[in-house]
Amino acid sequence: MHKIYITGIAGFIGFHLAEKLAMEGYEVGGMDNFNDYYDPQLKRDRALLLKAKFDMPIYEANIETVNWNKLWKNINWVSLEDYDAVIHLAAHAGVRHSLENPQMYIDTNITGTQRLIHACEEYEIPVVYASSSTVDSDHLNPYAWSKYVNEKQFESSKLLAAGLRFYTVYGEYGRPDMALGLFAEAMSQGKPIDVYNDGDMQRDFTYVSDLVDGIHLVLENLLLTPAINHHEIYNLGTGKSNELMDYIECLENELGRVAQKNMLPMHPADVKSTQADITKAQGVGY
Repeated sequence: MHKIYITGIAGFIGFHLAEKLAMEGYEVGGMDNFNDYYDPQLKRDRALLLKAKFDMPIYEANIETVNWNKLWKNINWVSLEDYDAVIHLAAHAGVRHSLENPQMYIDTNITGTQRLIHACEEYEIPVVYASSSTVDSDHLNPYAWSKYVNEKQFESSKLLAAGLRFYTVYGEYGRPDMALGLFAEAMSQGKPIDVYNDGDMQRDFTYVSDLVDGIHLVLENLLLTPAINHHEIYNLGTGKSNELMDYIECLENELGRVAQKNMLPMHPADVKSTQADITKAQGVGY
């Protein structure tokens, strides 16, 4: 079975993906910098679960500075060369936060990714990497344009690569900075929630296990099927768009309380609506 290395392994998607691949029989290792964009303890708890269940090697490092030849010390140092493919999920997330800290997104999402590309080119290792639904927009924030740059970085590289545009992912061990966590916590405490564009927003909400199934399918296609193109882009969502106000109503029903809504104008980093065209992903079995 193949050996897979995951950057951002202790993140929300990285954790679920590592668990999925390990259960499918892959040998999985990874790295994470456990940054404090949200509570690092959640990331450490995810990493502890992976270590306890699968004895999974997880290395604490930044992609901007890591030595790709020294990823884990067993009897000898483990190198990136020891893996068959990389799934690159490490990135600074958050469209609104990126307006306030653009350099952080340049350093990690762009410069760090270029360092990974150079290492993978040296060892001829294929890469599946996280892009974003925000690429299919007007690139109104540094996060969005950093992901657009990522697609161009891989497209112009020598690598066999697949980019995956994710659409508003939710699920267990999810990010507390996203709407589900923010809304649920505020509502549970009787505090108001911020609702942008007066609630006239639509999102393609994607359950994390469905997304992880899609990543697994793209990975297998990359490893087992002769490539026609060296670089592909896939949208991973549901193909349906849901109203934000319906989303809030579902939370109200589950929590048994009506949300206090702080109705606000459109945020400058946001887009009004997202909906994935999953036709291409369906072609690999998604």
